[in-house]
Amino acid sequence: MKATIPGTRVLAVVCTLISSFVSVAFAFESEPKSLTDFSDASPALQWRSVNDGVMGGLSEGAFRLTDDKTLVFYGRISLENRGGFASIRTRPRDLDLGGYDTIALRVKGDGRMYYFNLRTSSYRTAGSYRAPVRTRENAWQEVRIPLKDFYYSAYGRRITRAERLRANNVQSVGFTLADKQAGPFRLEVDWIRAEKATEGSVSTSGGPGENSALNKDIVDTAVAAGQFETLVAAVKAAGLVEALKGEGPLTVFAPSDDAFAKLPEGMVEELLQPENRDKLRAVLSYHVVSGRILLGAQTPTTLQGQSVTIKTNGSFKVNGAKVTAPDIVASNGVIHVIDSVLMPPAGESTPQEAARTVIELAIRRGVPLFNAGQASACTAIYEIAVESLLKSHGDTLGAQDRSTLQSALDKMRSEEDSRQQAWTLRRALDAVYQSLGQE
Repeated sequence: MKATIPGTRVLAVVCTLISSFVSVAFAFESEPKSLTDFSDASPALQWRSVNDGVMGGLSEGAFRLTDDKTLVFYGRISLENRGGFASIRTRPRDLDLGGYDTIALRVKGDGRMYYFNLRTSSYRTAGSYRAPVRTRENAWQEVRIPLKDFYYSAYGRRITRAERLRANNVQSVGFTLADKQAGPFRLEVDWIRAEKATEGSVSTSGGPGENSALNKDIVDTAVAAGQFETLVAAVKAAGLVEALKGEGPLTVFAPSDDAFAKLPEGMVEELLQPENRDKLRAVLSYHVVSGRILLGAQTPTTLQGQSVTIKTNGSFKVNGAKVTAPDIVASNGVIHVIDSVLMPPAGESTPQEAARTVIELAIRRGVPLFNAGQASACTAIYEIAVESLLKSHGDTLGAQDRSTLQSALDKMRSEEDSRQQAWTLRRALDAVYQSLGQE
């Protein structure tokens, strides 16, 4: 029979107790912690609204409880009197978030981008740590935002040298709408809670934003957004994918699909043609600036070589294009969504470029007419273009090009079918266009 070492049994018991304590503590820390209580019939005891009226604006933002025990943040954004934001927040109290590293919320929005805010006792009243939440219209979504993805903002501007967010300092949560879009809004909140993220968990913000920036570059962010299909196709056609996936940082003024739809009919298709790759690259690079530029009055130079002008008076605008969603941060830069495509200012063109512009305009105006069954109208446009090239750009054209155009005119005038007339002139214009591009 082996002798028992004094204290062994006591040590085993202590180890078991420690193990049990650690397991219980870990389970306790991992339990989500609710940060809201919408069962209270008097939400005014917990929440308050702060709108742009504090700065002279006219926006209206309020909150109410529903019969389903949810909170609704609603109102109307006005851009008058330099306004443009509405917000709600809980009244300060110690939320005791030590040990938690993620904020989770369940919301139903209207398709607009809101900011979720955390306030501490460390900074001024007008500042908060924020993270964007892109909502889907009339659809519930669960959003999880790591605390490390929140950044400090004051008076609507990101403060780069601010102290990092400390969970145990958080005293208030809230929402802000400041997307520079006038009109009514509505955000419904089911719950807000703090969580201990499991290993490998990822943020689910429901759209491009600061809290999805760690894993997605500019191209991946644009693809995930679902509103830049034309831009992504153009970037691929121009061979710029690798450039926009590079280390950066870069700033991209990204036209939405609706912005591209505003261009003249046929222009997008024309730019996507292989022979127009250089022109497409020039247009796209005019939307890109080297460096991470957050919005503010400035005139940065684009990669295309010319500058754009950013104005902050009222709505954010870039060369007159309205910024519909600012400061969407990706791993290698930042994206500002704009509602119009930026076109580089026309510089002094070469004679060859001027002649090619005549042909481009004729085809852009003629093709829709031809496709609509108005071949004779299309022929008339092509005929004017050919005559203009021969009379006003004759010195630019080579002997072969002038012969091609004159022969096409003669042949067209001997034909009776308007469709054949249009095709005769179009083939000649195409041939000369290609020839001018080789000069």
